[in-house]
Amino acid sequence: MNNSKPEPGLKWIWTALRVIIGVVLIAFLLWKLNLGRILEHVRAMDIRYLIAAMATYFAFIMISAWRWQILLDRKKIVIPFGRTVAIYFISLFFNNVFPTTIGGDVTRVLYAAPERKAESLATVFADRIMGFIGLFIFSLGWVLYIMVFLGRTEFLLFVIVGLVLLLLITYILFSEKVYLFFAPLVEKIKIFRIGERLSNLHKTMTDFGGAWGVITLCVIQSIVMQALLAFAPLLVLRSMGDYKLGIVPFFLYVPIINIISMIPVSFNALGVRENAYVLLFSRVGLEGAVSFTMSIISFFLVFIYSLVGGVCFIFYRRKR
Repeated sequence: MNNSKPEPGLKWIWTALRVIIGVVLIAFLLWKLNLGRILEHVRAMDIRYLIAAMATYFAFIMISAWRWQILLDRKKIVIPFGRTVAIYFISLFFNNVFPTTIGGDVTRVLYAAPERKAESLATVFADRIMGFIGLFIFSLGWVLYIMVFLGRTEFLLFVIVGLVLLLLITYILFSEKVYLFFAPLVEKIKIFRIGERLSNLHKTMTDFGGAWGVITLCVIQSIVMQALLAFAPLLVLRSMGDYKLGIVPFFLYVPIINIISMIPVSFNALGVRENAYVLLFSRVGLEGAVSFTMSIISFFLVFIYSLVGGVCFIFYRRKR
């Protein structure tokens, strides 16, 4: 039996390909749009709105860390909230700066409780799932709003199917009955101890199944976080001028853009996100150069916080 790992060169080829795809997508937009107009929008930005957008993203990060802290407390992984925030900033640093397969989620597992990896991994999994559920519930609310008050059914089927699949996956992961049914079958997978590891992870996940108070609070936090993520780009738009565009398109389109950006086509969704902004906001009459600038600047503000995570990474000592 060959237990060798995949060639590291293949990983770097895939990473380089994703970077190239992102650069090509950005180059396509710059060729299609008016670069001069984009630079004008950047120069004309009102710093006060950008500071407000930064504060909005900071609130998002704090609530994200709080949501993870609640899940850690459920597992009795004792970490002070300040340490949780520092680890979360470090995870942002790895997510947004390094084109590697390490990722911020793995970083959180290693920094939170290296001696209890299965339980630490369960908190990160649950944190991700609660975030996805909140995203789709938030999207569904605004899709239904658009349907009732504007008579349009944009993304309705996509959001409903996505939410149903998420709830099904959550039930499978959190249900002790499902675990007891599948565990004997999964544990028979001996290669690389995959079966044992999956069974241990599933077993640790079932602890969240009866924690309805924790689940409800985490979903509410996730909905608030999606509202913050949608509101920040509106502030960036306001910094460029008095554009007569309300909050509704942002509450509808930004969550959809966030879902699209999760598809690993390019590194850090570079180009994918910007094309989605241009395409979707053109439906409400926003100029392509404005949408592109809004997307790039919004990402740049988040990237600044990633650099804060880099500073935390330099001075932070991981528990061994």
